[in-house]
Amino acid sequence: MNLAVTRTAVLAAGLLMLAACGSSGEQATTPSASVPTASATPPPTLSPTPTPTATPTPTATPTPTPTVKPKPTPTSPPKAKDGADVAACRDGRCEVLVKPGTSVRFNGGTLKVGKIGKFMEFTITGNYGGSGQLGPGCVVTFKPGGVATRCGTNLPSQAKDPRGITLRVPYVGMSRAILNMHKV
Repeated sequence: MNLAVTRTAVLAAGLLMLAACGSSGEQATTPSASVPTASATPPPTLSPTPTPTATPTPTATPTPTPTVKPKPTPTSPPKAKDGADVAACRDGRCEVLVKPGTSVRFNGGTLKVGKIGKFMEFTITGNYGGSGQLGPGCVVTFKPGGVATRCGTNLPSQAKDPRGITLRVPYVGMSRAILNMHKV
């Protein structure tokens, strides 16, 4: 390698460092014509080139399939002795399946069925006027001069019903009720 070229390169590098390190803000003096001149702007700083990273593709999380629960099949109400034939009640003795709005005519009056939920609501007109609600496990007797209601597990049989019209409701469900009517 040529010694003159090496000296020129070392001298140029030294001047560049002095020019870059100067704190007075003055420009460096121009060297002789034999020394190459450096620009007053500092060399560009190289920043690291970002390495592209693979963006993970979101994995599809399986969506749980909703379990469809079958609707419970409503059980049919028990069979009433006289079915839904309210004409069987004309003599005051029957067991019929009723729903809200049913009218039951019997010798001595009319029973009108109201709302049916946990109990059957009813109104009686005629000789045995009154109203109330009745459900399984209770007995109500409409008689001249008053009303008698009994509830519990040890209820009297129909053979022991007092004079009047006695009502029992052995079943209530699905907006239906079984009405047991017994006139003594």
